Amino acid sequence: MRQSAAVAATGDLLPRLSAVGVPTLVIHGEDDPMIRPRSAKEIAAAVPGARLVLYPGMGHDLPRELRPAIVDELCALAGRTEPASG
Repeated sequence: MRQSAAVAATGDLLPRLSAVGVPTLVIHGEDDPMIRPRSAKEIAAAVPGARLVLYPGMGHDLPRELRPAIVDELCALAGRTEPASG
């Protein structure tokens, strides 16, 4: 309920996304019950050069089994070929 209230209070940010000037990765679950994949597609389309990755079966969570794939996407975004050690 808090997240829904925050989204409602913020209003539509989509028009402002064209000003984003950094590499952007939009990660979204195809089965997200809170924010539909259509919205993720709109966000990615609004950010210049954004990459959209939709995960089948993923909802509004971060499943453990998808974490390696998500890390790979983030490393690719950062221009790395493998995760940074740390």
